[in-house]
Amino acid sequence: MAWWNMLDSYVAIAEVKAMRPVMWILQLLFAGVSWLHLRTYVPVATYTYPRHAEVFNGEMFDFIVVGAGSAGAVIAARLAQVVEFRVLLIEAGGDPPVNTELPSLTPFVANTEFDWNYYTEDDGYSSQAHRTKNIRFTQGKMLGGSSSANYMYYVRGNPLDYEWWSQLGAEGWDYRNVTDYFKKSEAFKNPKIAAPKLHNTEGPMGVTWIPWDQYTKKFLSAFKSYDFHLDTNQENQLGYSFPQYTMWDKIRQSTANVFLRRAKHLENLFVLKNSLCTKVLFSENKTASGVEIKLPSKEIIYTYARKEIILSAGAINTPKLLMLSGIGPRQHLREKGIRMLVDLPLVGRNLQDHAATIVILTGEKGMESAYHNFKLFANLHRFPTPTIMGFETLSENTSIPSIPDYQTFVFPLPAATLISTMICSYVIDLDDRICTAVAEIGQKQETLFTLITLLHPQSRGRVELRSNNPEAAPKIFTGYYSNDIDLEKHAKSVMDYIKITESHYLKSLNSTVVNLRVPQCQNIKFNTLEYWKCHILNTATTVWHPVGTCAMGIEGHSVVDAELRVRGVHRLRIGDASVMPAITSGNTNAPCIMIGEKLADMIKMTHTPDLL
Repeated sequence: MAWWNMLDSYVAIAEVKAMRPVMWILQLLFAGVSWLHLRTYVPVATYTYPRHAEVFNGEMFDFIVVGAGSAGAVIAARLAQVVEFRVLLIEAGGDPPVNTELPSLTPFVANTEFDWNYYTEDDGYSSQAHRTKNIRFTQGKMLGGSSSANYMYYVRGNPLDYEWWSQLGAEGWDYRNVTDYFKKSEAFKNPKIAAPKLHNTEGPMGVTWIPWDQYTKKFLSAFKSYDFHLDTNQENQLGYSFPQYTMWDKIRQSTANVFLRRAKHLENLFVLKNSLCTKVLFSENKTASGVEIKLPSKEIIYTYARKEIILSAGAINTPKLLMLSGIGPRQHLREKGIRMLVDLPLVGRNLQDHAATIVILTGEKGMESAYHNFKLFANLHRFPTPTIMGFETLSENTSIPSIPDYQTFVFPLPAATLISTMICSYVIDLDDRICTAVAEIGQKQETLFTLITLLHPQSRGRVELRSNNPEAAPKIFTGYYSNDIDLEKHAKSVMDYIKITESHYLKSLNSTVVNLRVPQCQNIKFNTLEYWKCHILNTATTVWHPVGTCAMGIEGHSVVDAELRVRGVHRLRIGDASVMPAITSGNTNAPCIMIGEKLADMIKMTHTPDLL
């Protein structure tokens, strides 16, 4: 090995070793800035979010909403628009820190107090090339939940997703019906690329489309089906384009910013922060009557609901709370010493997620200025890096609209940037040897750093209780590739994607696929189907889209009905990603907000039909 190659390797190793400590230092810095902002620079009169409510033991409300995330914040804010309703919203976290509002600082939210900091269980099979042999499963723990922590891509999914929901027994959740609720939230800010019948410009949540710079645009020609103005939220989803974001007026459009900020002056909305709901209480006839809450002071109180309780704690914490309350699989509850109220075997089952793998293609050679390393901080109101998003099918017949098989997030990165190392080492937390290979190639030339997700897995995971202690993290079994069909399909998706190296533009650059030297795959011939199966199985990570653990559908095959009422009990509903019977084609934040909008209207229809 020539001395300069050895130097490259040493620099790459140092870059990887330094990445986590640097990120931790920056997170501490942002935490300090947020602390000063909230305590020094924000007058009480202009406080951004609803104040922490004073709620006493035994207090009665009309509705109790557990979880102020992507759906829960919507539900509570919409219900509180009815002045006759007294609404309590319970959130385990606090106000989002200042850096969550600034799009460029998104990577610094995970692995902090604003994240549940869950890890999946090591199954000894998948994700073995991760440093800890399991996956950091980021879930937002603050007002806005994961909508305050995600990467802000606005993707509704495919029309056929919702037709499939309907066929699975979710009556009223077909594409035509859900489109009305996507539109209800949306204020689309780029109508020139939108189909008017599918979008709304007057809703509360700003959605923007960013026409990235010429540096990014030059890569679009490499894709076989691309459209600079493609609206991926229209009826035909297939192709490559620049994505839409829940960003507007330079800040993140989380449900905390969009819904709770606007509702902060409502006198009938009470928000408990840093308060953990530990159990749902039931009266006679299995009727949900109240909840048990651990306040920030550690005091345990009980509050009660006249009308209904809605669980919106997410696809991980909602089944956990149901099981702690005695609703779930009989044998599992017995093992944890929990008295069973209702035997619902599917609680915590049917976990679906978009497993992702990284693939890197090379671009032009040549060193760039270190200025690119500071672009992340040069404009805090921009997304961290330009993105080209693609939805593709493995089917050869694309003449009619069809459901995509895989989604790509393509990040065109100049040489000498640290972003690819940050994603590999800190965000995904892969083995240092893999991240060293990423760093080495990134020093020398520009790259197309790509995440490729399998959109419709046949595999299923599950969520279980670790113990009957409400503060114990649940067990999360991803189930990735437990069905062999998924691994085969994901590998074929990667091979389909890397055909872009044969495009005229990338061929002119002698673009190649980078061997990331995955330790578990070193004895398999590179760039073969078997190699990619090994690569995917071991590097598989999450893009934080867990759904389905309290799925709706027909009786006997679901946890909730089409009105999102929990089966076997009364006055208890669920409104979050856990109710999805099948995962959607793309990012799940927009569908969660839609679920919140639709459930709020269903509840209003039940109790005040004359208002709708």
